[in-house]
Parts: sequence; C-alpha cells; structure tokens
Amino acid sequence: MLPQNVENNGKALYEDLHRENLGGATASCLHFLEDGNACREIVPHYHDFVEIIYGIRGRFSASMADRDVEVNEGDMLLINVNEIHAFRHFEPCEYYCLQFDPTLFFSSPIYSTGAKYILPFIMSTAHSIGKNSSYSLLAKKEDLEGTNIPEYIRDYHKEYTERAPGFELAIRADICRIFLWYLRRMEENGISMYGNSNIRAEDIVRLNAVLDYIHENYMQPVLAEKMAKMCNMSYSYFSRFFRHALGQTFSDYLLYVRLTEAEKLLITTSKSISQIALDTGFSTSSYFITQFKKHRHITPKQLKQKIASSEGPEV
Repeated sequence: MLPQNVENNGKALYEDLHRENLGGATASCLHFLEDGNACREIVPHYHDFVEIIYGIRGRFSASMADRDVEVNEGDMLLINVNEIHAFRHFEPCEYYCLQFDPTLFFSSPIYSTGAKYILPFIMSTAHSIGKNSSYSLLAKKEDLEGTNIPEYIRDYHKEYTERAPGFELAIRADICRIFLWYLRRMEENGISMYGNSNIRAEDIVRLNAVLDYIHENYMQPVLAEKMAKMCNMSYSYFSRFFRHALGQTFSDYLLYVRLTEAEKLLITTSKSISQIALDTGFSTSSYFITQFKKHRHITPKQLKQKIASSEGPEV
C-alpha cells in the first residue's frame, strides 16, 4: 500500500513525509495484505526520512541498490535516508511501518550531543564509498531476542495512533532507544557511524553550512578552496577539519553526493546517461560511468535496465 503523499516523477517514486505532528517529523502505520492477491509490488522509490519495517506475520522481500533481503515475522529492516528500495509482498503479510525525519529530532540544541553520532547517517555518507555505502540494516528475529526493540516499535505505533497527551515525547524516546541499539550494533559490526565523536557544536554548524552548499550546488563546480573561505579556514586546515569530522575527504564526499543524485535521476527520469552526467556535475559521461561502476558495482545503463525490469502492473 503506497502512502497517499507520493509524487510520481516518471518511472519511479519520490516519497515525501508531511505530517501535522512534530512538524512533519514522524509517521506510523500498520500494513497488511490479505485481499486474495498472491503478491504485490511497490516500485523503486526513495525518501528523505528513515523507515523502519517490523514484520508481524508473513514475509516480503526488499530490493536495495546493493542487495536483496527477505523480511519475515519478527525481523526489523531499517532503511536509510535516500536509499533506493522496492518491496514485494506475499499474502498473508502484516508489518509495522515507522517513519521519522532524523534532522528534526537532532537539530534542537537540547539534542546537539546526539547530532555528532547521527550526522553522517542523515547525510547518507560512509567512510569509504568504494565499500558498503549503505547504513541500512536487516536485523533478524534472533538478533532482536533479549532486546526491547520489538517493544519500542509497538509502543511507537501505539503512541502515534492513540495520541495521548505527551505522545510526542514518548515517540522521541522510542526513536532514540532504537537508534542507540542500531548505532551500537553497527559499531559491533565494524561500521563506524561518525568520523570523530569529539565534534564541537560550532563545528557542526560550520559543517552543515558546507554540506548544505554542496547539496544545493553539486551540479556546478564546487571547490574546496571556496568552502575553506566560507569557514574562514585555510585550505589545508579545512581539508583536515572535513576529514576529521566526516571520516572522508571533501572530494570523496562531493563525488558521493553527485553519484547519489545521478542514481535518483537514473530511476526517476528518462534522461540520457550523458545528460544525467552533466546535470550532476560530472565533466564527461565517460568519467561518470567509470565512477558509477566503481562505487555502485553496476553501470548506469545496467541500473536503468534493472529498474525497468522491476516495474510493471501490480500482480
């Protein structure tokens, strides 16, 4: 079941989260499939919020850029911001779908201490985009045994649907507990969520200004020298500052943003590969293709073909 607030941009979907409570920061719903259909598909889409799927009964498969996973009863799938994914449900199927905007939960000065942990996550970055650049996670039922994660998920949905006085605080608490478990789980698996935990509040403000500029101007030449001046730093100090904060170089991060935006255009438009390369700041289409294949392990043309083959009428 697709949410009602969906824009169809050609062949794929961009899903936007607009809710009245918490300034549009959260949403929750209980999905179920039991209408006589053998299965149902949700086409590839992406969104600017974190999505948590928790299986209640039945099963469904999820396809992401780098892998396909199957979610069964008691499993939890956490899908990161801007992660392209598609679903295929099998009857009978029932699951919780929780959604929240991490930027609104960690942007308040009260929660600035948590921003240093979630900043790389909400920017969809990884320490090496040549490796696993996804922070999405599938936790199987046995992984969650002995934890309170299922309880937090059920409480999140209960608070959201019943809306008792103070439900916003309860939802925030559940999200923080789930994210804390997730953070420590990723660290145990050797995937660091942040470049350095000693990022000062003023450095986060500086870094946000740079990241905002990159995301707004990636289609144009973006020079590290200009960003250094924006931060009132020398070029060498800025380079060290950026790597210290995010755990990767400025050029690597800029490349990651351009590849991510190009990937969106590949699935949401019928533009040619050459045009997409130009629209996302690559100097030549050959360089774009080389970098895309290197970091996504698939060519732009193969991705278009994969998306096209996964689309079609619901079964």
